Amino acid sequence: MEANNLPRKSCDLCYNRKIKCDGQKPRCSNCIAYDVECKHTAPSRRSKPKSQRNRNAADVDEIKLLRSEVQHLRTQLDQHTLQQSKEQAAPLNPRQNVATGEAGVAPVEYEPTDDYESTTPMGLPPLEQAMSLLGVFLTNFNSVLPLFNDDALLRLFGECYATLPQQRDHVEWAAINVVLALACQHMPEDTNYPWGSVRSRRYYIDKYLNQAQSVVSTVMLGQIRLLNIQVLVGMIMVLQTAHDVTPALILISATIRLAHKISLHNRAGSAHLDPVDRIQHSRVFWLAYILDKDISLRAGQPSLQLDDDVDLDLPSDIPLDDDKQGDSAGIIVTANGNARMNYFLMRVHLANIEGGVYDFLYSTRSMKRSPEERSLAMESIATALEKWQESIPPEFLADVVTSNTINNPAMAGFFCVLHAASLACITHLNRAHAWDKQWLKGLRDHGRGTETLQLPPKWEQLVGQARAYALLFSETWSSDAWFNWMTSCSYTSSMVLMTTNNLFHPQHANIQQDVHLVDAALIWLDGAVKHIHQEETERLLALCSEVVRKVQRKRAEALSEDFGRGRFANFLEHA
Repeated sequence: MEANNLPRKSCDLCYNRKIKCDGQKPRCSNCIAYDVECKHTAPSRRSKPKSQRNRNAADVDEIKLLRSEVQHLRTQLDQHTLQQSKEQAAPLNPRQNVATGEAGVAPVEYEPTDDYESTTPMGLPPLEQAMSLLGVFLTNFNSVLPLFNDDALLRLFGECYATLPQQRDHVEWAAINVVLALACQHMPEDTNYPWGSVRSRRYYIDKYLNQAQSVVSTVMLGQIRLLNIQVLVGMIMVLQTAHDVTPALILISATIRLAHKISLHNRAGSAHLDPVDRIQHSRVFWLAYILDKDISLRAGQPSLQLDDDVDLDLPSDIPLDDDKQGDSAGIIVTANGNARMNYFLMRVHLANIEGGVYDFLYSTRSMKRSPEERSLAMESIATALEKWQESIPPEFLADVVTSNTINNPAMAGFFCVLHAASLACITHLNRAHAWDKQWLKGLRDHGRGTETLQLPPKWEQLVGQARAYALLFSETWSSDAWFNWMTSCSYTSSMVLMTTNNLFHPQHANIQQDVHLVDAALIWLDGAVKHIHQEETERLLALCSEVVRKVQRKRAEALSEDFGRGRFANFLEHA
């Protein structure tokens, strides 16, 4: 009798995962925990050498199990975020931690351990820990910015974990590390690393990113396929959140070149693929396009992707229906279900406008245009930006979006980034952003009474957008939020705009609210100055503080004058 025909004590689940099986009937403890059928059908390891083993059937079972785990984790995450949304966070202060054992929340519990501290080459964290992070990634990130196809990513995890570390594909291993880094980055703020590690979330983001970067030469110089581009785009998404965008700027340049190499930017390059893969190719290109244009404007350097060279359909704006037609990627729905917005598509359109803003303001070609041509170009970009802003459903505007998406607090950061980029475009076009030297000089001279500052057109509308964005930032900011540096410049610009408006109109209808918002922004900027130690930022803080004191004096003088005229009560009504 062959050894293969002898019964095994371990069931398929325990056997394939190499975990101890207690042999209980009708189902062992592990099968009960994972809610799968307890059976004994997998081939014995002694039947063939490991390098020749046929794992097709086991892989199918593994993928089914992975899907089951992810669905379970998504349910837990939904319960957790629903509970989290009920907690009120104080503006301009880090959110307080919420206990994880409350009624209605069933968190996955792990023993506090740092299992992923081994030096094994091509190692990965234990599967249970990785699956927790995968659930966070799919729910909090990939549903909004679809870097991976969910099913393809599940297969990737299953295949990689079914392979010995030394036999793992470098690009696939890097992809998993990128997913884990993004998951840590977008984890709900009141939770630590899923298995209770005492280390900070930042530690694990850097760890996973460094793991992926350790094989970046293989990713960039080996055979280029879609997964290589996905790995690079994922790396950039982590790197772009830093204060210094230089690493992200360098990497996006290489990524665009490699995307061109496999014709990711035109439909001919994916014409031979099935519809699912074709859509994913398009999605990955548009994500790279967003990063290219956005980082370009933030850094003041030219982007690589020319719009005239793109031959792809835009992301679908048709919601998924009962027949599974359409595309649900990137669609965010309000808590009451009455409004929806395709965030992914909106980011693509805004990226196109960001490219136009750079071309108008900073490109060499723009400098060679006549004044008439520059005026027409600015009018065209400003019109496109206004139409884009008008296309945002009212429920997703900056001053109300957090309350309308309270069922999913993870979305607040994405909208803060969206509205920050929008405000950056309009302040750049009007040369009224916080780092425009001519604008700041005019504000300083006006405050000192030596020169009159010329306000941009549609001033009240501009100030209104600045106010709305400042409210959004104050509601979503925390000391470790992933989007802090991506949105801080626009927040500073909003402070300068409101300060300028207070100086010109010290008794306007929103003066009390704006004074409060400016004071909060000054406190935030003071902390930022201590952190980054930039002379330019220190000068900006000093200027704004000087103007604020000028506003205070003007308001005090107006109060004294009105009181002396017996109109104190009327002043209070309009203050």
